[in-house]
Amino acid sequence: MTPEFRWLVGCLRFLAGGSAAGPPPDGLDWERVLSLAETEGLAPALGFALDGDDVAPPAAVGARLRRRVAESRARHLLMSRGLAHVLAGLDTAGVPAIVLKGPVLAETIYPDPGLRPFSDLDLLIRPADLARADDLLRRLDHVRVADAHSFSFDRAYDGATLYEAPDGVRVDLHWRLLTEPRFAWNDDEAAAVWERAVAVPVAGRTALGLDPEDLVLFLAAHLAVHHALAGLLWHWDLALLLARRGPTVDWDVVVSRATRWRVRRSLFFALENVARLFDVRAPASAMAALAPRGMRAAVAAGLLRRPGVRHHPRFEYLLPLLLIDRGRDLAAPLRQIICPPTDWLRARYGAEAGSVPALYLAHYRRMGRVFRGTRDELTPAVSHDGGSPTTRSRSTSTSG
Repeated sequence: MTPEFRWLVGCLRFLAGGSAAGPPPDGLDWERVLSLAETEGLAPALGFALDGDDVAPPAAVGARLRRRVAESRARHLLMSRGLAHVLAGLDTAGVPAIVLKGPVLAETIYPDPGLRPFSDLDLLIRPADLARADDLLRRLDHVRVADAHSFSFDRAYDGATLYEAPDGVRVDLHWRLLTEPRFAWNDDEAAAVWERAVAVPVAGRTALGLDPEDLVLFLAAHLAVHHALAGLLWHWDLALLLARRGPTVDWDVVVSRATRWRVRRSLFFALENVARLFDVRAPASAMAALAPRGMRAAVAAGLLRRPGVRHHPRFEYLLPLLLIDRGRDLAAPLRQIICPPTDWLRARYGAEAGSVPALYLAHYRRMGRVFRGTRDELTPAVSHDGGSPTTRSRSTSTSG
């Protein structure tokens, strides 16, 4: 871990209620600190932490940090206005929606709402409401954003799709909490979040949010499964939640739900990472109850605790398999990776190939690139910043 990474983490720890970061170490490379903070989406938080502090960064760095804080606050206002508009439309259409990630975290656990960047508005709806929500968004002049998947693929397989308004505000519409085909969990149990949804203040109105125990589970599973336990911002989300709400969370309920959702391993490793980075901890009894056993758990622990490896985005195929709670649930994800059905292949690769052999060839070429990336990650060069680069796909952007 480089001095720059430690210094940034120390500033974030202070904002989460920990001890002050202290004076910067001798020889601190401020440009590297700023570059790392910007890559991780944490430049506004760093600027906020240093505002009024005795630590004075170089003038050029300080000016850029102040600009990032101002830009982030302005972006938050724009996104909040867009969210209020969409929520009002959904209310009128009779479509309940739970606000996920960025917008609700910004206004409920962050020290300043403008410090939590998000590039889109994550909303969870019930699967039965997809057609009405799609119609409503299109009537609000939102258009579906072209990405690697077609809309038909998203509807059939992905559980989420993306829209954009004329002002650039994007809505990431979800009808499943987790949308990772390489991970097996209990969708039916997770759907019970609707029964426990709570009122939350967001975008100048009252909306639905996850209850505290479901929020802990969701943030941990999202970090572990969708982001392969990479990304300082998503770790800080969880650290802030534990720091602000941890004492009121019913950890027996968290462990029980994690078991039913089948995300015990994801929760354990996410909480362990947060404790290591920010010294914000779940109760020891909960961690002991969640502690995973078995060969896959040992391999996951070895990868995640390996000296010199500070980021894991290329483990996006490997980690979800290692984090599956029950060994008997491995068959379906492995079958999806090795021999996916032809209708899935057509939806995923239809633009690249036509015949069935050509579709499988396109899939195996892509898998080859993924496996080579994983191999390279297992023998990494030492990171210059000690941090974790932020990946940029729809599911792994600074979007929520």
